[in-house]
Amino acid sequence: MKYYKNLSIDESNCTVKKEGQPIHLTAMEYQLLVTLLDHSGRVCSRNLLLSSAWHITTPIQTRTVDVHIAKLRKKLDLGQNDLKTVTRQGYALSG
Repeated sequence: MKYYKNLSIDESNCTVKKEGQPIHLTAMEYQLLVTLLDHSGRVCSRNLLLSSAWHITTPIQTRTVDVHIAKLRKKLDLGQNDLKTVTRQGYALSG
C-alpha cells in the first residue's frame, strides 16, 4: 500500500481511493500515478513516463503523456503544486 496525501494506492489489486472512496483510473493513469509516486520529489521525463506506462522505449514526440497527466490531475483533484509541470523536462509529484 502506498499513500500520497489523502490517496491510498493498493498495488496488489491496482486500486486507488481518495478519502476511502474508490477512484476509477485507466490502466495508463494508474501506471503514471505509481511511477510518479515511485519518483516522488524528482522530475519524471516524458520518456520515462512513456516507458513505464506504454512500454515505449524509443524517444518520440507526443502529447499523450500531457493529456493523461491532465486527466489524472482532474480525477484525483491534484493541483499544480501537487503534480508540477517542469517545463521542457517532464512532471514531478511533490514529496
